[in-house]
Amino acid sequence: MKFPAFNLPDQNGKIRRLEEFKDRKYLVVYFYPMDNTPGCTTEAKEFTGSLDEFHHLGVEVIGVSTQSPESHTNFCSKHDLKLTLLSDKDKELTKALGILRKLIGTAKRTTYLIKPDGEIIKEWRDVKPAFHTKEVLGYIKNKMSV
Repeated sequence: MKFPAFNLPDQNGKIRRLEEFKDRKYLVVYFYPMDNTPGCTTEAKEFTGSLDEFHHLGVEVIGVSTQSPESHTNFCSKHDLKLTLLSDKDKELTKALGILRKLIGTAKRTTYLIKPDGEIIKEWRDVKPAFHTKEVLGYIKNKMSV
């Protein structure tokens, strides 16, 4: 399955596109429900803390939620996050992937590992924020050593 193309603003208002990340070995796109909630903060801090290791492996990590770029700016500033966070405010990408929680309008906690050609090679659903980064890194390292 291919990851849907996107044109979404990041926390700085810059429009980001899937094709920007074609020079990486992999792209990790993690969806989270809301900025500044305990689980989402834990997950974002874990990814930020491991960002150098991801980059060393040639992997980029971006987060996506249905909140505004301004909310993401505040979230990054408050917790010193170094990640690119995208705003799927119109919920088009979240809906296309089938991970929108309709009653509350937020994304289900889901992560995708994507090849440069856009192919999804791994999907994690209902992840545990505190351990998920290690799980993703372990999977990538194992995949690269095969």
